[in-house]
Amino acid sequence: MKSRIASAKETVQHKINTSLRMYINKMHSDYPPHWHTDIEIIWPKEAPYKIICESKTYNVEVGDILLICPSVLHEIFSLSPGSRIYIQADFSRFTALKEIDKAFRLMSPALHIKKKTCPRDIYDQLCEWLIKIMNINFGSDPSLDMHYDDYDESLMAYTELAPYGELEIYSILMQFIALCGKNINLIKDSDSIATSSAFKNSISLSNVCTYLSENFTEDISLESVAAFAGFSKYHFERIFTEYTGMTFYQYLQKMRINYAQTLLSNPELSITDISYQAGFASSTAFTRAFKKTTGYPPSKFRMLNEEQHPLSVNRHFANFRPENSKDRVLK
Repeated sequence: MKSRIASAKETVQHKINTSLRMYINKMHSDYPPHWHTDIEIIWPKEAPYKIICESKTYNVEVGDILLICPSVLHEIFSLSPGSRIYIQADFSRFTALKEIDKAFRLMSPALHIKKKTCPRDIYDQLCEWLIKIMNINFGSDPSLDMHYDDYDESLMAYTELAPYGELEIYSILMQFIALCGKNINLIKDSDSIATSSAFKNSISLSNVCTYLSENFTEDISLESVAAFAGFSKYHFERIFTEYTGMTFYQYLQKMRINYAQTLLSNPELSITDISYQAGFASSTAFTRAFKKTTGYPPSKFRMLNEEQHPLSVNRHFANFRPENSKDRVLK
């Protein structure tokens, strides 16, 4: 399982001089399990998809929007031919913004925005932004850049955006994520209320996820969170697993690992520092959990991340030298 996760990492081929990739896929083919550090937005226009993100299955119908969070292992099944829009964007440097990080934790592993149940004003605004991104990316003549079943995929990566086009697209994606974050309860509960009687009891489980996103680095337990939610321990454990697709402790550990991945981009923090900041009881427990989740020990993950995002291009760490690091390699 570890080698499967490690070998499934995909290096996204971005458009030249950007950290973005966008295309329209008309190919009727499945994609095996893979993951990447980019967010991925999939918007089926003519045919549905079945997408498995970690242990959760999403049946994404025509018109639905699925936002897959960074570093999530996912598998895509094409149920029938037809076009689907893909947007991929590297947000690894933006997770230093606490609310971006919080939004991804609340959405994880993915946020399914359903055309049939999402509040109409929210859905229409999200679609309007996606169309605007398409216009910026493809321009008035998308034939060269849109359909990689007709053209070599490298053509998409090596055609350039107009000046400040990348900045425009990222500003729209920021608004997209902010709107989803502010309305996460409405977007999630619109579907879940109809399928689970648990939402008729006490507070919404989406509020529990919000609570966890703000306190996951603390010493919290299943019992304490169940009490906060107003459920018995056993009832809470059952409906929480139904709602999130994972157990309480799996969910808590995932949040901590995701946060640790962000902290690992800071070379001034040692592995031990990161383990405690992320909420682990010891660096040994952190290293074991991190390797089980990602396929890499933290030190190896940090090295791979540095290869993809050199510190020399980060103004804050431009003068950093590895010999100054407090990091200690943990096997």
